[in-house]
Order: sequence, then C-alpha cells, then structure tokens
Amino acid sequence: MDFVIKELKSVNNPRSIHGIYPYRGKISAIDAEQIMSQMPKGSIVLDPFCGSGTIVYEGLKYGLHTIGVDANPIAVALSNGKIHIPLSLNEVTSEVESLIDRAKTLKSIPPASNYSTSLFHKESLCEIMRMSVFYEEMTDYVKACFLGTIALTARGCNHYKWTSSTVGKNIEPKRYIPFYDKLRQKVKKHFLPIKNDSIVYYEDTRNIDKIIQPNSVDFIFSSPPYFDCLDYTAYYARIVYDILGYERLQIRSRLIQSFNNYENDMKIVLDKLYKILKTGGQVIFVVGDKKIHGKVINGAEFFQRISPFGSYHIVERKYSGTSSKVFDAINNTERKEQIVIWTK
Repeated sequence: MDFVIKELKSVNNPRSIHGIYPYRGKISAIDAEQIMSQMPKGSIVLDPFCGSGTIVYEGLKYGLHTIGVDANPIAVALSNGKIHIPLSLNEVTSEVESLIDRAKTLKSIPPASNYSTSLFHKESLCEIMRMSVFYEEMTDYVKACFLGTIALTARGCNHYKWTSSTVGKNIEPKRYIPFYDKLRQKVKKHFLPIKNDSIVYYEDTRNIDKIIQPNSVDFIFSSPPYFDCLDYTAYYARIVYDILGYERLQIRSRLIQSFNNYENDMKIVLDKLYKILKTGGQVIFVVGDKKIHGKVINGAEFFQRISPFGSYHIVERKYSGTSSKVFDAINNTERKEQIVIWTK
C-alpha cells in the first residue's frame, strides 16, 4: 500500500503515556500514529526493535495485532507496562499503597552503590531502595511507573538541571524528592488502559526467526537502533540498572551497539525479517542522517544497500520540535529523517 506521510512540525505529545519513562531514541507517538492509522485493521505488525513500546501501544488504537521484540530488559518492562494496564485505577493505587506500606516497615534494605549514592538525596534513595525490594512482585504497569519515577527523582534531586532524556553533572547539595509521592502521581498521570492484543518478547532480534514464524507478519514497522550506536544502557537506564542490581555491561554486550559490527548485524536482521514477512507485506523503517567521524551518512542509502528487498520507496523529511535539536546544533547537522518502505 502507498502510505501518506506528512511533515511533522512537532513530535511531542505531553499527555501521552510514552512520557512514563525518558527512553532515549524512541520514535514519536505522533509519527507512529500517522503511519499505523493507515494500516488495515487486523493486520499483524511487528516492531523488531520495540524499545519502550511506542509502536506496540499505538497500534492497539487502530485494531492492529502488534508484536514487540527487544533485548534490553528495561525496554521490555516499559513495553509490557504500557500494554498491561489494569482497567481499574483503584486496583493500581491499592497496589501502590500496599507496596509503600510494606516498604516503610522493612527492617533492612539493600545497600546502595557508590554510584547511586552520589546521584540522590539520601532520603530519596532510601525510599527507592525500599521499594526496589518488591520490584519483581509489581504488576507490569506499576513496574514501568517505578522505573520512570526513579528517573524523575534522579533529575529532581539534581534540581532539575538535567534534561528529560540525558543525565548531567551532579548538582550539590541534593534536593529531597519524596519518591513515594512521585510514584503515586505517576501511576495516576499515565493511567491510559487499552484493549490488549499484543505480545512483547525479550529476545535478540538477530534470533527473531526462533520466535516468529516464516511468512506470518503483514507489516514490520520500526525505528532501528541508530547506526552511530547510541548506548541504550546509558543515561537514566544506567541508574535503573544500578539500583536493580543488573549487570549493565552484560546487557549492553547483547545489544547492537558496536559500530564496527553494525552493518553485519543489521544485514542478519534484515535477512530474517524478509523470511518472516508475508509476500506482499511491507517493512517501514524510520531512519535518519547521522554524523560519524565527521562524515554525514544517509540512513536510507545505508539500509537500502544491505537490504534483501527489491522494491522500495523513500520519503525524506525534516522537522522541528524535537529534543534532538540541541545535539543537532552541537554537531552542526539538520534534523533529517528518511522513511524507507520495502515491499516483499
């Protein structure tokens, strides 16, 4: 099918559920909605690099059967949190209040690392560590809110000098942010339950043929990992991993993060995506220009060169209203993106 793709003057939607956590590099919900609203109802749509689940969630609004895959446990937790929201707000608030009560009465709590201790007010961190004891017991939505509140609290303890998506210098003295109260507010703010007909897999996309059957998907829609290899385990994610006791470097090693191997890894992925896509199905990749070692690389040209698909169409656009404009100014680049559409 021929998608109508309009230029976006803004990619921000402050009332969106996707503000639950400041996930780096996520596709705009407005962008996802524009494309998915044109797909036939009932289509099976796969996002092989689902990140925090923007495409997985937005597709449900249009009666699409969505599937997400990611090798980052934070991404999977956030995606599941968005699609598994209880229908009752009272149920959610009761769960949170019960967890807070239990956290307050703990006689001992896990020790915080030096890294986390350096970033938070001690009382805020104490509340976080108390709640972290019950992380595995939390329902998916509350887990996602818990992770987002950690990021919000870290930013607040540093007097909100950090941006919503990046971590800056430590600001002293630390400001006390009441974590329990912030968590209560977050579960209410992002409470946007949706009828769920989706699944999210914690899996390496290079092995996607192990979980998705051949010729079974109508559309593959994704914003793949940036080919300047943005570190999806850095920034606020590093704080979350530290608090939960995850081995960040081990997680990072599973992701497509190495520029030296990027082309080969993505070729493996594209070859496997070709096999699981139905004949006549389409792949939509939102990519963009990136500056690597002083050279600007056109994303569409890069992916087309390694693609197994014969028929393709490219739409290039630029837009404003994005948090990337600061980095564009530093790198002396314009915010340009290409939407590559392949047909099998």
